[in-house]
Order: sequence, then structure tokens, then C-alpha cells
Amino acid sequence: MIKVLRPICLVLLTATFACGNSSDIDNDKGQEQVKKQEEAQGQSNDLDKENGKDTPKPTFLPNQDPKPDNKKWVKVEGVSDEFNGSELDFDKWNLTPEFIWKGQDRGWYGGSRSLFEADNVSIGDGFLRIEGEKFDSPRYSPKDNTNMAPQRRYGGAYVYGKTLAEPGYYIETRMRASKTAMSAAFWLKSETKPCEENLNNGENLEIDIQECVGVFTGELGDEWTKDDWAVNAHWDRIFHYNTHRHNSPCSNIGDRQTRGGKANFDKKNSEEFHIYAAYWHVDGSQIDFYIDGELEKSVTPVIPFKGALRLIMSSNFYDWIEETTAEEMGFNRPLEDRYTKFDWVRVWKLEDL
Repeated sequence: MIKVLRPICLVLLTATFACGNSSDIDNDKGQEQVKKQEEAQGQSNDLDKENGKDTPKPTFLPNQDPKPDNKKWVKVEGVSDEFNGSELDFDKWNLTPEFIWKGQDRGWYGGSRSLFEADNVSIGDGFLRIEGEKFDSPRYSPKDNTNMAPQRRYGGAYVYGKTLAEPGYYIETRMRASKTAMSAAFWLKSETKPCEENLNNGENLEIDIQECVGVFTGELGDEWTKDDWAVNAHWDRIFHYNTHRHNSPCSNIGDRQTRGGKANFDKKNSEEFHIYAAYWHVDGSQIDFYIDGELEKSVTPVIPFKGALRLIMSSNFYDWIEETTAEEMGFNRPLEDRYTKFDWVRVWKLEDL
């Protein structure tokens, strides 16, 4: 059964004090009202970009922080970013999905009809922005067979952290989907290395903290959705989180093994920002998924997720999305509407007091 998430009036989502992005706040809110909202929600922990205050701890509503009394949260700077500059920090992030290992391109360039491209990524107004576009003519990826006609008609991007995320981390982002049929995703994945180099002992593991689409196309009973799971799940207003154990040459398990969950918002993912987060327990035996500072569900993966994973922000054209007109899919909208936006990414670990 799909649960409707109750609205949470976080100051993080509505005030300059919390996010510093003037294009997404109510400018009429005074500092006194912001302070009252903070006190009501127990939120004295966010970043005041304007006044240069640092963030002492991650985002949790009262009584939601799993931190033991003898520990403190410490930011992992190598994979955290406020996106306040004029360009992406290339010491932290890679713009291309290409992954060369001993001369082999082991990268993934998107779904069968999409292509991840670096020029779809930009920094502006305090956001990392991924543009969704429809190409004038189909394109090839670097790994496609050029003896066949090109099939990639939609452009997105795949931005990943150069510092790997590890068990024990609390990983969060403030994100909003574009108003297109492209996905908006915040997730982690095993590196595409051979078995002997894989930190997960050859396992092909994935943690989806959030994945959704801005515009959903398809209807009950059509050929694209098959068993109608995507229609019934309302993918354009969903909080969708999962742990996946994929088949791999090193661990031939057959079908993908998945444990996770989903819930729905009243509004579409393209209409409002939310804070999506996961606490990855240090022994890998459990992953707790949070929405706007509140625990949604604790998930036990089919096997412990013990090895470090690549942190990814991406926008893709899913293979199960029905391809209709550019107008219906949102690709004729102004550029601002075609951005998937990440306000910030913050990663934390626990240390002794």
C-alpha cells in the first residue's frame, strides 16, 4: 500500500537561513519567524550561507538522530558540497561516466535511449544543475556499435564522487526533479572494476536513496509499463529507495535481489524540494532511509553492504518510460524547468567525543 507522506514544514525547505537560494524561498519571511520555525522543529543545525555559519550536524527532526550519546557527527568534506561557486569542484566530482581501467572503458552511459554528457551539468544560483534535453537527432555513446543506427535521443548526466562513500556514513541531499520525463536520482553503486579489484568482494551492489521522474508518461495496460507497477507507484511524486544486489561475473545470483520501499508525496517531485537521506550502518547490515529529517524505513539488504561505494547524482531517461511528444514530456519547457537541481550534498560520519 502506498503511503501519503504528511507535509513537513521544515525551515530547510522554505527559508533563506536554511538553504540560501533566493529563487526557491519565500522572501517575505522575517528572521523572527524563521527562528520560531527552527525552534518548533528542533532545527538549529543547518547552514547560514549568508552569515558564514558552519553546519554542526546533519538534518534530523527531534528524536530521529541515531547518534549514540558518546559520538558526534563529523562532515566528510571530500564528498560534501554546497555548490555555491561558479563551477563544479573537480577535486570532488567527475562529470563523465567514462571509467577507464587498464585501457578498458567500463563506463555506463545511460539507458538505451539516453546519453550522459558533461555539458548538461552546470553550477548556478547555489545549485548543481543537470539539464534534460531532447536531441535534434539520435547520438551514439562511446561504447555503442556504430554499424547500427543510433538510438540515444535524450541527454542527461552522471556526476559521481571521486571520494568513495563508506559504511557508517549518513548521506543526504536537498533535491528537486526537473519538469521533464528525465529521472532525478541520488544513489550509490559499486565501482565497475573486475572482481579482484572490487571492494565488495566481487559483489555488484547499489543503494538508491531517491529515484523518481519529473513527468510520468504511460497508462495502465500499455506496453511500456508491462505489469503497471510504474503507473500504480506514481513515479512523478514518489520517494523511492532501494538496496539492490545485482548479478555479476563474480557472483552469479540470477535475478536481481532487492529490498527497499516507496511512499508518495501530495505534490510532484518537480514541484518542491525534499531532503533525501540514508544512514548506512557501519557493519553494512542495515540502511535507514530518511525523508526531510524523519526516518521512513529501516531496510536489511539481502547481504551486508560492507564495501565502499561510488556516490552518484544523475538524470537518465528510463527504458520503461513511454516516449510521447517533446511537449508532453516537458522538453519544450524553458531551460530552468528542465533542470534537475541539487541544492547541496552532505555526508557525515560518527566519531568519538
